[in-house]
Amino acid sequence: MRLGIFGRYVARETAMTWGAVAAVLVLVVVVNRFAVYLGEAAAGQIPPAATFALLGLSVIGLLEIIVPVSLFLAIVLALGRFYSDQEAVSAFACGLTPTRLYRPFILLGASAAVLLALLALWASPWAHAMAHRMEVHAQNQAQVSVLEAGQFKSLAGGQGVFYAGNIDSNDTLHSVFAEMNQDGKPVLITANDGRLVTTPEGERHLELGPGNRYEGSPVTLDWTLTRFGSARLLVQPPGQGTTSETDYDRMSTAELTGLADAGARATLQWRLVQPLTALLLMLIAVPLAHMRPRQGRYARLVPAILVYLIYFNLLGVARIWVAHGEVGTALGVWWVPALALAFGLFLLWQRFGRRRTRPIPGAGHAG
Repeated sequence: MRLGIFGRYVARETAMTWGAVAAVLVLVVVVNRFAVYLGEAAAGQIPPAATFALLGLSVIGLLEIIVPVSLFLAIVLALGRFYSDQEAVSAFACGLTPTRLYRPFILLGASAAVLLALLALWASPWAHAMAHRMEVHAQNQAQVSVLEAGQFKSLAGGQGVFYAGNIDSNDTLHSVFAEMNQDGKPVLITANDGRLVTTPEGERHLELGPGNRYEGSPVTLDWTLTRFGSARLLVQPPGQGTTSETDYDRMSTAELTGLADAGARATLQWRLVQPLTALLLMLIAVPLAHMRPRQGRYARLVPAILVYLIYFNLLGVARIWVAHGEVGTALGVWWVPALALAFGLFLLWQRFGRRRTRPIPGAGHAG
């Protein structure tokens, strides 16, 4: 599809706006996810070294949402300037037709559809799977890798804390202190050495010894001292940080096609509809961006955001209905893009079709 001077101009302006909007949305996602992972790293749930890798994978997984909405808003913003600067008046007066107006947007929409197909069918599932494996591995190693001398760490369920004065290169803790509550009474434990161990059941324990255990009440000064050669404190119960629930988002598209259950069908349809989403939003954006004279450049931005939110939420609801068996897989999520197509065609007719059939004022009294 060849573009003339006007088409190249519109395509360039829209592409630049698309890149700017996408960059802003990616920045918002990065800041939000970085705060989450930073909090998990500070809490000892993941090693600090895994923060940026998980951040990058989470951004890849969210690109299938960022790409279509950024293109949608870019078209609305670019055409908003086109109308507000009165360029539309000149262009339509010189014979610009809806077909020629759509040409640059069709190229951008097709590019977005190809990109979304790659993201939804391959890159996003891979990113979800890699992020999950990294999180599980990080959580399994977190209690060792994030230990630092002179810092308090939590025991299982927040029932207490422990502290190590020194940690050697073999991850052996020295000068260990632990405090917890047992039967409403404070318990203090001191030990020369300690080490984190994992049981076959997946429990993680702090193995101490030799040391002393103090139990009593600071009010009555009634304390019991017990000397031990070895003792264990539960740090992490089995299965913490993992889930047995099937996560279809982590499955490859090839794996989903081999499954017949509703959850797999819903996820597969969700992925297949993503490229279509870019084309449908492109179809809607052009007539939606039309503005009356003296309206501001951003006048159609709020309606555009509302349209996208309604579409995206309907798509999410449709996926849940299919996954729960409330809607058959034949209808699936496809009724949502069908509604979007009907809405886009209605806007096109309202914007470009009606003026051709509308009677010219005073034409009936001519002569």
